[in-house]
Amino acid sequence: MTDHIESQMSGGSRRPDNRSRLAFPMPYRSVGLKLLFVCFLALLLAIPSLFIYDIVVERSSGAEMAVRTVSEKVGGQQTVLGPVLIVPYSYVPNPERPDRLKYGRGVVYAETGLANVSMMIEDRQRGIHSVPVYTADIDFAAEFRASRILEAIPPGALPVWQDVQLYFGVSDRRGIREPFTASLNGSLLDIGPADQGTQQEAQYKPLPATRLSLATAELETIESLSGRFSVTANMMISGAERFALAPFAKDTEMTVTSDWASPSFEGGVLPLRHNVGENTDGFSAQWSVPYLARGVLGAGPGLDINALLERNVRDMAIRFVKPGNPYQSVQRALKYAVMFVGFVFLAYFLFEVTSGARAHPAQYVLVGLAQSIFYLLLLALAEQIGFDASFAIAASMTIILTASYSAIVFRSRAYGLRAFGILCGIYGLIYILMRAEDLALLAGAFASFIAIALTMWLTRHVDWYGAGETAPA
Repeated sequence: MTDHIESQMSGGSRRPDNRSRLAFPMPYRSVGLKLLFVCFLALLLAIPSLFIYDIVVERSSGAEMAVRTVSEKVGGQQTVLGPVLIVPYSYVPNPERPDRLKYGRGVVYAETGLANVSMMIEDRQRGIHSVPVYTADIDFAAEFRASRILEAIPPGALPVWQDVQLYFGVSDRRGIREPFTASLNGSLLDIGPADQGTQQEAQYKPLPATRLSLATAELETIESLSGRFSVTANMMISGAERFALAPFAKDTEMTVTSDWASPSFEGGVLPLRHNVGENTDGFSAQWSVPYLARGVLGAGPGLDINALLERNVRDMAIRFVKPGNPYQSVQRALKYAVMFVGFVFLAYFLFEVTSGARAHPAQYVLVGLAQSIFYLLLLALAEQIGFDASFAIAASMTIILTASYSAIVFRSRAYGLRAFGILCGIYGLIYILMRAEDLALLAGAFASFIAIALTMWLTRHVDWYGAGETAPA
């Protein structure tokens, strides 16, 4: 009766006690419910990282456009072909009509070939982007065997000696900086544009490079050559981003020296030796492509020179990359954005459990947004001052902001210092993931396991249902 009167006097607005809360699946202020909500927020805050990822892709496209624009002016990604002997021949397809001749073209590769390449790199600015541009000074030395000339034509065919040509190839003629020089057995030769083939040679594919050849008159004496003869040549070309040499001889060697400290080796053949990483003044590297590894005959009719120029099949290539590419690094880290936001939220949740203070969901959202803006800060700064300095600045700003906010939320400087230490560890891990691509998965997996294990240990005595209550049966 008394309870009924009190209820009427309070207008029926009396708050239920703890016993009435047991009717709900989870009681009010449940630690377990809060953890589930924090996990949901971490997933929800992956949305800002998706928008930032789109910005990174857009800025990366701008950098690629800058490379293409500069490349158009200096020659682009150059592929070079050393001296190759082209032997036209004639034959009678029908013995009954000996006056009807047809023509073909044989190819003779050098027995041995050596290319010494000296490269100088400079940065060309295009807006805020810097593009590596190189000038390559190439010395060729090739040795041919005269007997191979007859092997390059079919039986019964006759070589057209006055039309024999020595071919060179450059993928983009805009990169030619000086006249080429060449010599045959020490005699200086003139080089000019190669003919693009006659209608009779239409069965041959055009060389996917600017062809240069000796004037036909220069090689009229080749019929008198015997044994071995040597060809030397020098060319100077410019290009951007990538340089490649096709294995122009049966056994080809290339040596490259450059003042660029961070090359990336590509192509179908990697260098035998290099000293990349040993000094900051440049690098040197040596390649060797033996005859069996090249996979192309040394002489024969109708051989396809294009086979030598297939990218990433037989070529020896160098890509001049900018160290610490911010776009690749930020994209890699954004893939782990949910994990990092989850780490910070777990730290905040553990602070709640151990301090007794409560953090509002809005405060979690603000902390998560601060972590997302870190990537935007990093990208914007890295385009201007470089990756390492940008990471130090962006990480310091985010760590100080979040740690200071933690001290306010949990009303304790001690928790602010704890947050500072945890965030330093988290951003150290982010740096590892950005810089060490090969170790990114390993580091991320172990960090996630340690974070979960630590959370399980620190919350082993927590009453997940709250207020000493147990879950309803």
